[in-house]
Amino acid sequence: MTESRKAKRPSIYLSPPLQSVADAIKEGQSLSQRLATIAERYELICRQVPALTEAERDMLGNTLSGSFVEPLLIKHLDAELEDSDAGDPSALRDLAARVRDMSYAERVAMVESLGF
Repeated sequence: MTESRKAKRPSIYLSPPLQSVADAIKEGQSLSQRLATIAERYELICRQVPALTEAERDMLGNTLSGSFVEPLLIKHLDAELEDSDAGDPSALRDLAARVRDMSYAERVAMVESLGF
């Protein structure tokens, strides 16, 4: 098999969330097609990044640095910021309050924009 063909046909592990997607595939739909649709929708979400100042980006990045950024951390990102020592406590509380009012999609977009 050529290198370009291997790149287009990667082997993937069906983690529990991916297995749920595979189990829910409709008649006539492939796993590849379904995953492509999900990825396209995810790209849409990640384009809607909440505006952050450079200081807020730094505080968020420093708070997430070294963390395993899993769904539970994103869900409780406001508390994570409040507990952080990555900046001025008042500024961290203000950012935490803003994050608390964000949807999960906005939080994901924000975290993805920082490369986590």
